[in-house]
Amino acid sequence: MSTDTLLPPRSGVYDYERVKVDPITFQVIHHRLTSITDEQGATLQAISGSPLVNEATDFNTGIFRAHGEIVTMGKTVLLHAASVAEMVKSIIADCTVKPGIRPNDMFLVNHPYKGSLHAPDFGLVAPVFHDNQRIGWIGVCCHQLDVGGMAPGGSFPEATDVLQEGMLVPPLRIVEDGEFREDILAMITGMSRLSTNMSLDFRGMMAANKVALRRLQETIDQYGVDTVLSVMDEAIDMSERAVRERLAKLPNGIYRAQTFLDHDGKENKLYRIHVELTKTDDEITFDFSRSADQAPRFMNCTEGGLLAGVRAAMLPILAYDLPWNEGVFRPMKLVSRPGSIVSARFPAPVSQGPLGAMWLVETVATAALSRLAATDKDYIHEAQASPNGGPDLYAFFGHNQYGEHFHGALLDMIYVGGGAYSHRDGLTPQGHRHIPALRLQNVEANEQIGPFLYLYRKFTSDSAGPGRNRGGASVGVGYVLHDIDHMDLRLACHCYESPTSFGLFGGYPSGCNRRSFLKDAHADEMIAAGQVPFDTSGIEGELLTLPAKVPGSIPITARDIYECGPSAGAGWGDPIERVARLVAEDVHQGFVSPGMALTIYGVVLQANGAVDEAATTNHRDAMRKERRSWPVPKTLADRPARDAAADLIGRFGDAASFQRINGRTYFRCDCGEAIAPVGENWKDYARQAVTTAEELGPRITLHAQIEAMRFACPHCARLLDLEIKLKGEQPLVDVEIRN
Repeated sequence: MSTDTLLPPRSGVYDYERVKVDPITFQVIHHRLTSITDEQGATLQAISGSPLVNEATDFNTGIFRAHGEIVTMGKTVLLHAASVAEMVKSIIADCTVKPGIRPNDMFLVNHPYKGSLHAPDFGLVAPVFHDNQRIGWIGVCCHQLDVGGMAPGGSFPEATDVLQEGMLVPPLRIVEDGEFREDILAMITGMSRLSTNMSLDFRGMMAANKVALRRLQETIDQYGVDTVLSVMDEAIDMSERAVRERLAKLPNGIYRAQTFLDHDGKENKLYRIHVELTKTDDEITFDFSRSADQAPRFMNCTEGGLLAGVRAAMLPILAYDLPWNEGVFRPMKLVSRPGSIVSARFPAPVSQGPLGAMWLVETVATAALSRLAATDKDYIHEAQASPNGGPDLYAFFGHNQYGEHFHGALLDMIYVGGGAYSHRDGLTPQGHRHIPALRLQNVEANEQIGPFLYLYRKFTSDSAGPGRNRGGASVGVGYVLHDIDHMDLRLACHCYESPTSFGLFGGYPSGCNRRSFLKDAHADEMIAAGQVPFDTSGIEGELLTLPAKVPGSIPITARDIYECGPSAGAGWGDPIERVARLVAEDVHQGFVSPGMALTIYGVVLQANGAVDEAATTNHRDAMRKERRSWPVPKTLADRPARDAAADLIGRFGDAASFQRINGRTYFRCDCGEAIAPVGENWKDYARQAVTTAEELGPRITLHAQIEAMRFACPHCARLLDLEIKLKGEQPLVDVEIRN
């Protein structure tokens, strides 16, 4: 697949005269456009009745050029901005001739094969006209709590095709002359179990678009249409130039990453998500062709979802200080294999959407881009270990304490740690990486609208990935029903037996998703007695063992306790190089257990929690000695001296580098040891050991088909990589420098 799109004839599109705009006017207009997008989002939040919108910011807004090019986008769900751009292209392709695209129209889309990420994500898009010629688009997209389908919600592990996953609305003109077609609106909202909520959201979306249309017209009236469009296009060109300049400074080469999505909703199978990033001069190509075939169940993503995941990966790494618009993506090409899990063919089910294959597209693209950025001292600080491996989706449904139909995906699983950096720990918490302006739902607000009580919302020990710089920790939650006897619970996740939040340059993966369902725990009796258990470990009951994805629903009663502990951010660098005092502080704050401090960080603590410096030094020396006993499959012939002068080709994070010594290029540890010749996989020349789940931490589970391998420098025993791979496969060649 290519991101190139066949455009319709340019008739009907305003062919403006590009003008030169002075720097001050440019900044004033560009900031006005950005503020319009922000006001668009604020309007939606003020009107929407959905906690996903006004509590958890699960939406995005934007301004687009005439053919769907992104001009501005909000800092909420980055995936949605990319999807609205694809919706615009579908609207143009499907509606230009019939029914036509006219001023004061708006088009509704939720079809996953027409731009939406999955059916719950509805976009409402309005064309912008000047003298009856189209100059752009205004759009908003937000997640709906229920879109019909075979069960409440919008994520169905049991679905075998997209037609079972709820209503599918291709580009549909639902607003004419500035007013909703009430008959069409009633038909669509009537297919939802929460029709009132959906109707209110749609009206909020229309109001948001109208505000943006009015503000944009005011800007055009003040400065002139040619000036405003010139600012839009120059901002896009400016971002493109800056990204190309950054790419040109980085070494040409191939940067790879892969991970494995566990459980397809029926069978506990693994599905590979693989990317090969090729960087040539000022362009990059993401090739996902080696990813697995599309799954029979709901975790696939469409080509539009693939594009959304890659774009969400690019923005914080390559455009951290630039306007986020179409220009960031122009140096990027995208290749995939039709019929794969990341490029599914209709009618493959895709309702897990952003929480399935698309999530891992962003994960592996982030890893590949981070390996690229970490080749250069000026950009290494933008590289990031994996964010959390994916949310554990759980949703209660039934009737609430007021007798109303209730369905709510509680979004406490978004309160997660971020990946570590070369210069600092990951944020605790960060929230989902692709929601920069994320907000967490309020506990009291959730308890007010839903029939449950929180037992706790607290940081989870050992959730963060170990490393010289630690990943950010995640927040776990515990719930009981309240003021109602029973409900049903739907569950789906990945990163359950496959650690998909993996570290960089010796960093460890974060803990896997964990859940606990304790039946007949007498929760109602404890609550009635005024006891709210902050720690449930000593409570008696039947502990249910549940797979990652559970088709159908599970009954939950007022006697039961449900707990969720999400994965977190991965680590960066060798954990035994972490400052021992910081490990002691992590233990004191509850982020790291004393057992993990000893076995993974090599830190010995005294009874009062202080570091035993001498014992820690001895223990870490013993750990390095044990690593030196690991086998080395290949030995480098004619190894240059460790103090040999060299020319730097590119960094391998902050642990090693690619260097030219006496006319030959080597992969070289920072201790001076030349490990491998460039052109071969450096891991074949490193000390290596298969690692058990227990050695990775108490919250790690490994699927029967995968294994973890650690790779260390043959001389200094510094840990250089920890790879999660399929058993029997050769280690991944993660970086190939071509300069």
